[in-house]
Amino acid sequence: MPVKVKPRPMNSLRADQTANIPTTIKNPVRVAHRRTELIEVATKLFLERGFHNTSIRDIVRACSFNIASLYMYVSSKEDILYLVAQDLMNNIARELGETPLIKGSARESLEHGFSSYCGIADRLRRPIRLLYREVAFLPEGPRGNVLGTVADVVSFFERIVEQGIETGEFRNVNPRMTALDIMVKCHTIALHTREVRELTNLNQYIDYQLKMLFAGLIAEPDAKKKAVSKATSKSRR
Repeated sequence: MPVKVKPRPMNSLRADQTANIPTTIKNPVRVAHRRTELIEVATKLFLERGFHNTSIRDIVRACSFNIASLYMYVSSKEDILYLVAQDLMNNIARELGETPLIKGSARESLEHGFSSYCGIADRLRRPIRLLYREVAFLPEGPRGNVLGTVADVVSFFERIVEQGIETGEFRNVNPRMTALDIMVKCHTIALHTREVRELTNLNQYIDYQLKMLFAGLIAEPDAKKKAVSKATSKSRR
């Protein structure tokens, strides 16, 4: 039975991210449309059956084109997995990047960013689990591209932590390590959904983890005063 998919805008992949996936089609708009359909169909099949239990023919049967046409847009099932993984991470990074941050308050920015990403992880928990499970089967180059986009998510939180350290709101922690820890806490919702849901709901999970984060991050009151004083002295020079 064909897998039903809802149409959506063309995929989020940039040309430089798909340059290593060969195509015989010269029209980039047509390539984007076809690859978007492949992403939609393959995501559903990979989620239902797993990457290794899904064949190229399974994917073609659920698409609007035949197997000969498919090989005009990709050369292997690994190419399709890469399209699925990179599209997922691009959309996550884009949505997280649209989260409004609070100027002058790293704490509030972290609250907004963490809440937003937990919501994304909860909504996309099955694709995120797929990414963790299957990304290791990608060739080194494509895998590096996907992990590079994951690093963009870490960088989003790293910038907030750096801001908090600079303003004296946060202790002098390792920003990158802290940001990685924040991302993992968000991904726990996707990777351990059943366990989390047995313990709490999404909003309570967010509140709990934020309290734990801030318990280790928030600086002593006089640290912020020193940071403000230092910034003021620099501005007067």
